[in-house]
Amino acid sequence: MSRAVADARAAVTQPVYDVDALNRFIDQVRARGLNIPIVAGIWPLVSLRNAEFMKNEVPGVVVPDDVVVRMAKAQEKGSDAAIAEGVAIARDAVSKIKDRIAGLQVSAPLGKVEVALQVVDALGPRSLAPASAPAPA
Repeated sequence: MSRAVADARAAVTQPVYDVDALNRFIDQVRARGLNIPIVAGIWPLVSLRNAEFMKNEVPGVVVPDDVVVRMAKAQEKGSDAAIAEGVAIARDAVSKIKDRIAGLQVSAPLGKVEVALQVVDALGPRSLAPASAPAPA
């Protein structure tokens, strides 16, 4: 293990759309003996084009085909429906991972702060697992 990895205080992920991929990452981090807080990146999708861009053009981001299909169906109903579906996808991911992460880094997609706030509003108080790693010295 490199010194940089051994000295890591936390890990922040790329945007999470594939919960299974995040769980595999967390398992691999823990298997290496690192009990550091994991902060999951959340980027609510705002359109089919946004989903396709994240899937095809952003290295390290895994957007499953079913997420693209959900965004395509929503996009057919208009931009407001696509944004609402993107928020729903983000909320679904958060609900599935919140017991395994120490925090969230919620991005405002394309500067749309109100969209990020819709994800944050769904969290409620104390919805994330407490960080189990020791405090930095």
